[in-house]
Amino acid sequence: MMVLAAKMTSKGQITIPKEVRRLLKAEVGSVIVFEKEDERFFLRPTKTLLDYRGYLKGRKKPADFETLREKAKEYLAEKVAREKRGR
Repeated sequence: MMVLAAKMTSKGQITIPKEVRRLLKAEVGSVIVFEKEDERFFLRPTKTLLDYRGYLKGRKKPADFETLREKAKEYLAEKVAREKRGR
């Protein structure tokens, strides 16, 4: 069991001890989640969208926004037309 302490500033901030940061593999900009279970708190690192950058590398390049928007408009227009015909 490891017990470490950190002092809170007047702004409610603490510095996570170096050993804890190392064990969490936390770096500058890392997001740490505080989870409460009963009377205990757990710290764990979490991923952000930036952590997934390049994850789909090599996949088909997505269409640009305007193309997607036009396709969505066409789809909705066809759907409305079908619904009107079905009445």
